Amino acid sequence: MRVIIFFSALLLFQVVDLHAQLPTTKMYLLEGAFTNAEWKINNLEYLTEFNPTGYNNQPNWASEDEIYFTSDYKAYGLTDIYKMNLSTHSLTRITKTEESEYSPQRNTDGNITVVRQELDDSQPVPQTLWSYPGDLNSYGSNLIPIRSDIGYYCMLPNDQVALFIVGDKSSLRIADLNDADEDFISYNVGRCMRYDNKGGLLYVQKLGSTWLLKRRVVDAGLTQTITPMLDDVEDFDILSNGNIIAGKGSVLYIYNMSTKDSWQKLVDLGSAGIDQITRLAYNKNKLVIVSQ
Repeated sequence: MRVIIFFSALLLFQVVDLHAQLPTTKMYLLEGAFTNAEWKINNLEYLTEFNPTGYNNQPNWASEDEIYFTSDYKAYGLTDIYKMNLSTHSLTRITKTEESEYSPQRNTDGNITVVRQELDDSQPVPQTLWSYPGDLNSYGSNLIPIRSDIGYYCMLPNDQVALFIVGDKSSLRIADLNDADEDFISYNVGRCMRYDNKGGLLYVQKLGSTWLLKRRVVDAGLTQTITPMLDDVEDFDILSNGNIIAGKGSVLYIYNMSTKDSWQKLVDLGSAGIDQITRLAYNKNKLVIVSQ
């Protein structure tokens, strides 16, 4: 039987033993005034000193000053979901389970969705899309029981969800949570998906050595190519003005959706010790960065 607990604790700065083969990943917070071509950084914080050699990844905004993220901190070879208050640096542990949870997302109904690696001897290990109530007063539910191969996801309006399906050729599908119907979109896609609140789902299409940033108009079923991605980069986020931000190495880049120029260098964070930037989570001039 799974047990879910919900409690708060101050950050404890200590090293934990790692039993899972997960990469060491760190998270940072950037705050500052942003324009189309410049980020004037007012604040840069290292967020995961409490787990410096562990896995701290997949940040997503819980509120204007809180993030959910995946971590193996105190999970003993597994991963759980945590929430961090960025002002006080306090942690709230959301799950403490026999399974591993990944990719937390707070939804408009207040529920928390995750990809859950089931406690199962099957190979590959089943991965399901699970929903927990925001107050964690129940066990939650499997949103798509017929699927056990979900790698990543992006919640969409009207009870729809974009799914990254694990396989020899990773595929992108859009599913209806009410009847489990699916629309196939494409093979060979990246793990990152973002909804732009204007009816578009952004994702990366991998065509050999050429990776393209694409936008799918969900209701119309139309797909357009936005721009080639930076070499070997599949993670990105959408800024408040609609422009796209991505990282490569120690550098953050921006793509202007209005001028449609090539990717422009925004800031180099190498002097702060940040390198191998991967995932990004942006919200109102706050940017959480994951680096390896």
